[in-house]
Amino acid sequence: MPHLKTIACLDIGTSKITTIIAQIDNDSTTPKVIGVSSVSAKGFKKGQIINLDLASKTVTESIESAERMAGLELNQVFVSLTAPHFESINSHGVTAVGNPNGEISNDDIFRAIEAAKAISLPANKEIIHCIPRIFTVDGQDGVVDPIGMNGVRLEVDSHLILASTPALKNLTKCLEDINLKILSLAYSGLTAAKACLSETENELGVALVDIGGYNTTVTIFIDNSPACSFCLPIGANNITADLAIGLRLPLIDAEKIKIRLAQLSDKKGFNDEIDLSNIGISSENNKLSISSTINGIIKPRIEEIIHLLWQEICNHGFQNLIPAGIVFTGGGAKTVDLKNIALKIIPLPIRISEPVSLDGLMDDMTSPAYSSTIGSIIYFQNSKQVSVTNKKNNLPLKQIFGKIKDFLAPLLP
Repeated sequence: MPHLKTIACLDIGTSKITTIIAQIDNDSTTPKVIGVSSVSAKGFKKGQIINLDLASKTVTESIESAERMAGLELNQVFVSLTAPHFESINSHGVTAVGNPNGEISNDDIFRAIEAAKAISLPANKEIIHCIPRIFTVDGQDGVVDPIGMNGVRLEVDSHLILASTPALKNLTKCLEDINLKILSLAYSGLTAAKACLSETENELGVALVDIGGYNTTVTIFIDNSPACSFCLPIGANNITADLAIGLRLPLIDAEKIKIRLAQLSDKKGFNDEIDLSNIGISSENNKLSISSTINGIIKPRIEEIIHLLWQEICNHGFQNLIPAGIVFTGGGAKTVDLKNIALKIIPLPIRISEPVSLDGLMDDMTSPAYSSTIGSIIYFQNSKQVSVTNKKNNLPLKQIFGKIKDFLAPLLP
């Protein structure tokens, strides 16, 4: 009988909190999803906690719903996180090869990476990822794996991803309050890449752009390693807000219209008008012009986002280092006409990416909105740690006796 390992990932985005539970068979490379739940990110704002009690309730709702679906109980989870406090630095580390015969070992690589981490950090920041990009052995650069090679001096170029220490402490406290332990934390740009990018794109050079509700995360990969990571404080909810103001409708109705327009864009030969009553919106004027809404409201905001994105990529000096172009994902990637507008602004290939498909319960999870969620399972699947303790059915013995005592108390003299 094949050995199964079960892991759970909590994906904390800017507009939703998603829990996904998957089983991993040693004989299979594709995880099987057995439980999933997504809820609105109440108590969070732009991926950061603003109300600890409400955030704990939100995470509990997402966790318990996924637990019921999987029939399992969790006490520790992997976490994928996006927030504006993430930033990146490229660092260089140097060490002397410790083996007398000059053969490079894992210990030498560890010391080189530790040297790359020994930098002056900004206030209230800590390193959550130190990713070695390329090694240099005695002046020979471009070495991908120096294990077993001979040399005297080992150097490494590393990509460091930093996060806010207070924000991480608040997240840890939020999960500890509901008896959940964080096994490991990952930046969502890395997890989404596992679900969206091809090997060729990773090798040539590509920018993965994850458009969330309130933030847009950009991660640039060159030679199969991240070279730059940053976050833009603008996202798909800005488009929703523009629609609400321009059409004088509540935000919830504006979101319905945005989704409907994206659905219609995949079809050909549709009319230029939408009957708002057909999508559950009551308005004085039930007819909406598709072309005027797109050209007058949605297009200007998308152009602003794309211009800002391209300007930041150029400011970081990567405009000529990503021949594979831009890969858009995230919930905002499905916004109507996004690809066509981007092609007019950015002189590179443009692709809208959906996450790879896993086995099991994948209904409604093939959308770009779940790229970082699906990617988190792939990112953590080789971890030796597991998330499940027992079946979610029997109560602990102490809790059983407590319930019996409560039941008998009114009957006793």
